[in-house]
Amino acid sequence: MEMHSRDSARSVRRHHRWLRHWRRPLLADGADAEAAASDDEEQASGGCCEFCKEKLFWVVFALLCIACAASLIVLWVQGSEHLMVVMKLESIPIVSVLFTWGHIWLAVQMMFYPVSFLGVWNYRNSGYGLGWQGVVPRKAGIMAEKSCDLMVGRLIHMEEIVDRFHMDEFFETLGSVLIECQRGVNERLGPTYFPKVWPHIPQGVKDEILQKVMETQQECFHPIMADIRHNITSILNIKDMCVRRYTEEPTLLISLFQHVGRKEFQFIQRCGAQMGFLLGCAQMGLYFITKDIVWMPWVLLPLSGLIIGNLTNWLAIKMIFRPLHPHKSCCGLVNIQGLFLKRQKQVAKELASILTDTCMNAESMIRYLVSSPGYDQALDIFDKHTSAACDGVLGYAKNLAPIAVGADRWTNLKKEVTTGLLEELPNHSSHFLKFVDHALQIEDTLAVRLTNLPPDEFEGMLHPAFQEDEWMLILLGGVLGVVVGVLQAAVLGK
Repeated sequence: MEMHSRDSARSVRRHHRWLRHWRRPLLADGADAEAAASDDEEQASGGCCEFCKEKLFWVVFALLCIACAASLIVLWVQGSEHLMVVMKLESIPIVSVLFTWGHIWLAVQMMFYPVSFLGVWNYRNSGYGLGWQGVVPRKAGIMAEKSCDLMVGRLIHMEEIVDRFHMDEFFETLGSVLIECQRGVNERLGPTYFPKVWPHIPQGVKDEILQKVMETQQECFHPIMADIRHNITSILNIKDMCVRRYTEEPTLLISLFQHVGRKEFQFIQRCGAQMGFLLGCAQMGLYFITKDIVWMPWVLLPLSGLIIGNLTNWLAIKMIFRPLHPHKSCCGLVNIQGLFLKRQKQVAKELASILTDTCMNAESMIRYLVSSPGYDQALDIFDKHTSAACDGVLGYAKNLAPIAVGADRWTNLKKEVTTGLLEELPNHSSHFLKFVDHALQIEDTLAVRLTNLPPDEFEGMLHPAFQEDEWMLILLGGVLGVVVGVLQAAVLGK
């Protein structure tokens, strides 16, 4: 019982030491450089086409507003009796454009912010009540589950990742680092367990012992990896790792959706403004026809505002994901397909990059492992093979070692070898993390498999952000449309 208690305490201490060692943000510089390179590529890909799609409407709208203002100035200078009528008519499409752009922008922001509930009453901490919490942070667990199930759970498996570790490459690349780690362990444990003998051992003999240990380690590599591969799903659950990371840090999930869907969010705002202009022109025509009916503005403007608010939100969201599959016409020159699905290849690369930067990398895996139940299982595997390696180093003398130092001390020594290695590895963490990330090749694997997903599955990358409480966002457009319509009726009816 006492031995078991000591082992448990030692395991807890090792767990906390590893947590402290591996909390350093070792991959931040690489992530920043990659993000900067991505931004440079986007800026370089601009041009006339991008300008026409993203800026031309606003340029035309600004010129239209200037023309309307100029016409009003001319009528005012001329003292025209039609000044107020023209002003009322011109204001309708302008207000419609600003309203549709504004309420869609607000709907997009309300999907993500505030991160925490903001209000006076939060019903059972659900995010609902007299106030608001962003849809994504409120449903972070559900959305992370949906997205990670597709991006990680079904596209990549840890068994194939483990198979990418090759013994020759591992020892060839990190041989000098492993030697330094083992040398540190030897110099720490030698004086502790062999205090009378170790100081008198010549350095050449110590180097031979070190070389023998390294050869034994190399022989143990395959059995260790075989055991880890056989138990990898219980040791490291990568889907749970990603879900937990994005649930505990919803800002990461928000950043993922915002970055991946930035063009789609810009599109629905721009498209909504364009639809608002067309519907505003129709609204202006109906108002002109019925302006002599005193009560008509109080019906026409709120009702049309309700229709415009609901329709623009609903249609803009649908245009992102529908149709799922490409519908080409004009000899393939025109492709009618959901905007997000058209960008599948580009989005796949961005998703793979974000996932590996924030979650699917060696540092994150180690952080998750040392705080998960699989950590003790992994330690048991290493203890078992390290114990065999220690006996292998001694060869025929392995039966004499317990007699020389005591059976309990010899058992503890073999356990301390594992502990010592775990304490030494973080001192060389940058080398190990760099090698592991290179060996895993997760980013390339995810990018290729996401690119090859059928469109009806790929839409699941971004669609959860819209599907959760989508009706509330559409309803918001209708409610604001009615409010703006009533205000317009109050102003135009005078």
